[in-house]
Amino acid sequence: MYKMIFMALGCCLVLGGVLGIAKASLMPIKAIVGQHYLEVAWQESLRTNETEKPWKNADFYTIGELKVKRLKISRVILNTISGEAMAWGIGRINNIKSKSSSGPVILAGHRDSHMKFMYELNVGDKIELIMSDGLMQTYIVSKTEITNKPELEIPESIYKKNSLILTTCWPRKSSKQALQRYIIFSQQAV
Repeated sequence: MYKMIFMALGCCLVLGGVLGIAKASLMPIKAIVGQHYLEVAWQESLRTNETEKPWKNADFYTIGELKVKRLKISRVILNTISGEAMAWGIGRINNIKSKSSSGPVILAGHRDSHMKFMYELNVGDKIELIMSDGLMQTYIVSKTEITNKPELEIPESIYKKNSLILTTCWPRKSSKQALQRYIIFSQQAV
């Protein structure tokens, strides 16, 4: 009698352990599959020269790709920095106010995932940016800065140049909500 009870209890514990492992594995698997869908949507965007959503109910679409060859980094760029988009990749900031009609490309992402590579960039490093039209532009890192303001303020002089600005939270290894920003300024290579 006790033998059957212990057998049943053992089976329940094994089943519970398997279910726990399966549940814990779900997020990393979802992340891998999601990144694959982003890459497929980006390739389709390049092929058709139209923006593509990675899945039907996504509130964002792919608009470009950022590459840093020295670090072997490639990231799909999304059209927004909404909460869902930031969970999946780097987003483009579109709501920076400027008197100028043209302006820099400004990209933001989480410091502990998609923008983690920023801390390894140095002045002089090359960053390649490919947008949906398929044209590649190369930028050279010219300056890094840490600001004490959570909002991104770009000097008007930067808006007059073809530039790429990357931003993420600072400090990089903090688990608390950051009030500082780490910013990398890059100028288009001639």
